[in-house]
Amino acid sequence: MTRIISTQRFLAGTSLAAALLLAGVAKAQDVGAQVSSSQSSETVTEAAGNTTEDIVVTAQFRSQRLQDTPIAITAVSGAMLESKGASSILDVANTAPNVTMRQAGGANGGAAQVFIRGVGQSDSQFAFEPGVGMYVDDVYYGTVFGSIFDLLDLERVEVLRGPQGTLSGRNSIGGAVKLFSTKPGTGNSGYVEAAYGRFNRLELKGAANFELVPDVLMVRVSGVAKRADGYFKRYDYGCLNPTSGVISSASGNCQTGEEGGRNFQAGRLAVRFVPSEQVEVNLIGMITSDDSQVAPQKLRDITTRSNIPANIDPRIFIPGAKDRFSYATYINPAFTDPARYNGIPGTGAHPATALEPKLRLRAKMVSGSIDWELADDLKLTSITAYQHYTGSNATDIDLTPYGLNTVLSAYRYDQFTQEVRLGGALFNRFLDYTVGAYYFKSVGRFNGANYNLPGLANENIYASNDRIPSESKSVFAHLTANITDRLSVIGGIRYTKDRKDYQFGRLNPYFPDLPAYTAAGRINGVEASYRGDSVDYRANLQYRWSDAVMTYIQFSTGYRAGGVNPRPYVLDQAVPFDPERLKAYEAGFKADLFGRALRLNGSFFINEYTGILFNNQSPTPTSVLNATPVNAGDAQFQGVELEVNIRPLAGLQIDASGSYLGFDFKRIGAAGATITGISLDNRAPFAPEWKGNVGIQYEVLTNGAGTITPRVDVSYQSSFFPQVDNDLRAQIDGYALVNSRLTWMNDDRDLQVALSVTNLFDRYYDISALKYPIGIVSATPAAPREWRISVRKSF
Repeated sequence: MTRIISTQRFLAGTSLAAALLLAGVAKAQDVGAQVSSSQSSETVTEAAGNTTEDIVVTAQFRSQRLQDTPIAITAVSGAMLESKGASSILDVANTAPNVTMRQAGGANGGAAQVFIRGVGQSDSQFAFEPGVGMYVDDVYYGTVFGSIFDLLDLERVEVLRGPQGTLSGRNSIGGAVKLFSTKPGTGNSGYVEAAYGRFNRLELKGAANFELVPDVLMVRVSGVAKRADGYFKRYDYGCLNPTSGVISSASGNCQTGEEGGRNFQAGRLAVRFVPSEQVEVNLIGMITSDDSQVAPQKLRDITTRSNIPANIDPRIFIPGAKDRFSYATYINPAFTDPARYNGIPGTGAHPATALEPKLRLRAKMVSGSIDWELADDLKLTSITAYQHYTGSNATDIDLTPYGLNTVLSAYRYDQFTQEVRLGGALFNRFLDYTVGAYYFKSVGRFNGANYNLPGLANENIYASNDRIPSESKSVFAHLTANITDRLSVIGGIRYTKDRKDYQFGRLNPYFPDLPAYTAAGRINGVEASYRGDSVDYRANLQYRWSDAVMTYIQFSTGYRAGGVNPRPYVLDQAVPFDPERLKAYEAGFKADLFGRALRLNGSFFINEYTGILFNNQSPTPTSVLNATPVNAGDAQFQGVELEVNIRPLAGLQIDASGSYLGFDFKRIGAAGATITGISLDNRAPFAPEWKGNVGIQYEVLTNGAGTITPRVDVSYQSSFFPQVDNDLRAQIDGYALVNSRLTWMNDDRDLQVALSVTNLFDRYYDISALKYPIGIVSATPAAPREWRISVRKSF
């Protein structure tokens, strides 16, 4: 208790001191007039001379300057993302404090593991709700599988830190990540870009804007295609070591495959229809095709031997600490003895089964939004969207030549959402308000096969055929009372009602008319359900000390819906889990100083987290295997965040951020106490204590030969654990990375050539790791140093 109270006093005192200091500095500044908050939501004013750029965001349902919005937001324009060489949503994490985004590997392959202020979701199964809301053009994405979005033709990215229960809504307990595509505009324009890089990397992307009817009908088409060889190798151990006694099926150079390669295409069509000054309609269609190699998986530790001969030590299959290879085969070996399945002789016999080590995704999304100005201070907004995707991911969990456990995961997902908002102003704009309703419905299907689970009998092979329907309804209201031209009081409330069912199918993959083995067979046809609701609210006090400095204090709540354990190995593990809830106390400031040559944005927060959800891998009385999610207890996060933008002179830009994240378990409940290795001293998963980055670029003008802009970005994060037991075998060590980019642009600024290098000093580090309940620990190594040269032509 002493530590918690002292932390609160520290944050409160630091916040007050910072506000007073900035207010004093602001009084001495001669700053320009404030940019009107009524600018278009897509407005991005680039930095002029040595002033910071203005980005307009819509986090509070209306267009506001970033510096006028009393929320901890990192907003990055498309131009800045390009200058940093960012290519996917995962690259945005380097820019934002207390944000961790990872490419998941192994059984969670194809998913983004996104955490903000220590809150998020790492499991790709549909049973779990994302802890961070992911949005593209204000459309919510209800799963983490397939959420590694490519940054195609983006106008900006907004990362909102802290619970967004009353604003972004569904399951945004940790925060929200919002991508906004470039809208069709006036005129005919576009660009095309081609790139080549290490590992035979080839990229082609472009966009074209057409104004079909002046100021009325506009169309924008964009697309991207990427391919690259893998940076991670698979070898045949027996071939490399012919006297080891290990089975072998390869010859020659003994390489059997690659991992980490890309084969990705996506396209987007946007139509903007403006029939009058009061009505605007935007229609968007997107399609994605991904046939990439699986994310690399490297064996860190193995304590099971199952099918491995007694004279073979399983640890010989663990590569060196900095190696990027494995001995995986993706083959489930033939099985004849004992050849029985579910007690029936002969039904367990099967030939060897080979999985293709691919990540496959086919996604389609269509959305339509209508903005209708009903009156001068009254606007109706409707956003309707439908998503459909299918995908699959193969996993060799044991990463040995003996096929102890191979898994094929296949996904199908359909989602419909409808949001309606009515916003306006009353009493000469004394009161700004938004009221609305949101509807979400999805049906997920999980099909796949789990082969040769060690720890149980050899007959333990099953195929999943699960159906997961979900529905959510909510209503919300958001009010801002502008007490004076400097003081605003903000409040919000949202009521949400959730329903999720999980219908289990467990079949024999070789004899589909038979149920699965004895234990899993009893789960076949079982259905479990979650029902719940929540009221979330927000109270915010915002004060602008001057045109240069604004401060705020805030209390808000968040909620992540519960669900059902998607991986029961025995019947008594097919149980629901409860929701997580969060109360957040926050203070922050935003300042543009010295004529907007210096921008400082900071925040301080304490999050009270109840019902925190972790996986329990401890054996139970009925099964040696367990992966049941349990509400383990209550905890507290404390943190400090700072973002700095400096424009000391024309052409020179310095951008930096830093964050601290503390974590304390306050209580471990009865369910949490059964997790092996858990204690009050443990760290939360995916919650590095320290994180920081700094980027510097300088545009050099030449005599008639265009401009040359070198840029260097340095990022650092401390170590973290991927699971709550804090097993050192799965720890991700801290690391620092350096990326660089050199850009030439002609005087007309319509031709650009850029050379970029990521991981400049070729640092070995792992992206993520995972400890499986079968005695396997694996990790996903990051790519080595890569170079890329690109040419871009605008027209």
